[in-house]
Amino acid sequence: MAYEVVRTPPQVSDFTDLSTHQEQTPGTFFGGQAVLHLQCANAKLRIAPDELALHTDFAALGDSTAHENGDIELGSIDVWVTSRHLILWSTIKSTGIQLPYPTITLHAQDRDAVLLQLSLSEPNMTADEDLESLQLRIVPNAAGTSHGTPSVDQAIPDGNGHITSPEQRLYDAISACQELNPDPNAEGDEDEEGAFDETAPGASGWITSESMGDFMDEDGNFRMPEGMTVFGAEEGDGTGELGTGAGTRRTAGEANGGDEDDGRGAEGKWQRTG
Repeated sequence: MAYEVVRTPPQVSDFTDLSTHQEQTPGTFFGGQAVLHLQCANAKLRIAPDELALHTDFAALGDSTAHENGDIELGSIDVWVTSRHLILWSTIKSTGIQLPYPTITLHAQDRDAVLLQLSLSEPNMTADEDLESLQLRIVPNAAGTSHGTPSVDQAIPDGNGHITSPEQRLYDAISACQELNPDPNAEGDEDEEGAFDETAPGASGWITSESMGDFMDEDGNFRMPEGMTVFGAEEGDGTGELGTGAGTRRTAGEANGGDEDDGRGAEGKWQRTG
């Protein structure tokens, strides 16, 4: 699945807090503890009723109440932003959802919340028309706390002297962790069908010893492969036929033998001396 349902509550001891991580050089870059970038306690989730009805794992996170904008609101959610996953843990239902960052296709600030667009389908196993998505909003609680950094409700000035809001800090933490976990399917597969192979004979447009066979017929005469453009040919002439004998291979003796007088009667030719 694109996400994992978890039954064990996250613990601070499961992670390395961000401040400690920034102050030390890790003993290894692989296999160590995940870094806790932000923890928001007692946050809320807002999801549209029709979408929540289709995603029972998310509906199981809490008791739903109607919000004034028409969304369903789920309370008592602890949000853990770690270097490997985004975890939504329900403290009243003792269940949670662990989201890999490539699942988050879009995130943005939306007033007092952070909006997430989630892709919940397996990209390699789902047809385009069956893609499953979910849009939700995380509303951080002003009284929540975050580990390794000041409390999420504290006024945090940025470099320009502006105050960073709780939703801004949540957005920034998710952004930082997304950069650490790029989507492996984001870059095109060079081996997929239809990819252009620049190393193929004749692909560069030059005729070489490797691509010569593509430009010669069975009689050894030059021919232009179908679909190839010939520069200098008249408009509408896609074949670009050349004169008789063009491309014919001849030995040096054959080339010299083409002159009937073997060069003896040509007035303008040089004569060997000495």
